[in-house]
Amino acid sequence: SPGHDYEQGVSSRPDKVIQYTWRWQKKSDAACKTGGTFLFRGMERLAELVHAGDAAAVATFAEDLELDLVHASLDQPSSCEAHKAQLAAYLIQRDLDSARFLWKRLSAASKGADPELARLWAVGKCMWTGDRTGAIRACELGGSGGAWSPLVATAVEQLRAALRTHTIALIGQVHSSVSVNSTAATLGLSAEQVLALAAQHGWAVQAGTDGGVLQPLPVAKEGRRQELGMAQLAQLTHLVAQLD
Repeated sequence: SPGHDYEQGVSSRPDKVIQYTWRWQKKSDAACKTGGTFLFRGMERLAELVHAGDAAAVATFAEDLELDLVHASLDQPSSCEAHKAQLAAYLIQRDLDSARFLWKRLSAASKGADPELARLWAVGKCMWTGDRTGAIRACELGGSGGAWSPLVATAVEQLRAALRTHTIALIGQVHSSVSVNSTAATLGLSAEQVLALAAQHGWAVQAGTDGGVLQPLPVAKEGRRQELGMAQLAQLTHLVAQLD
């Protein structure tokens, strides 16, 4: 698949995550009448995990919740809230295959019931093609071009931070020098914020046109050596084109 990598692909699922997973079992047709309560309790737990910033736990819990939603008679807007949290969790982890398969298995009615769900997938499509600048910009838009709903806004802010972190790492790999203004445009930040990031990462800054010139340094990787595959090389090429 073009433009994406699997460096942080399918997330691990430690036992501590499974402990938190609360499952609702459908015992009889009468149990469907408690679906509203079930979803309320499930969304409460999902919201806790989103606010804790644990995308892996959100994805795991939401997958179980998705299976249970199949058996419950619930209105589409309610179930869409869970789907949005699940989709955002996949994107934060850059698990683009799971994100795409989730989008494909959602019904047309579910997709049409909540414009915010489509806006969130627009971020995913940018990530799929390696357009990190487009993905960061798409994070600025809510369900109808306005603000995101509260729960999704929290997840989207985490996603935007993850996108910037990864893009900064790519800039450090690709460039020995790059202008402040082009970096600001790529990251969706002001020139002042970029200079603050440069100081944080130990990048030298020289005076010059276009806001000055940065001299990026590769971001240190702990644990294992990073290997470049064809998909990541495509990302790097896309990034160079954006910054040059």
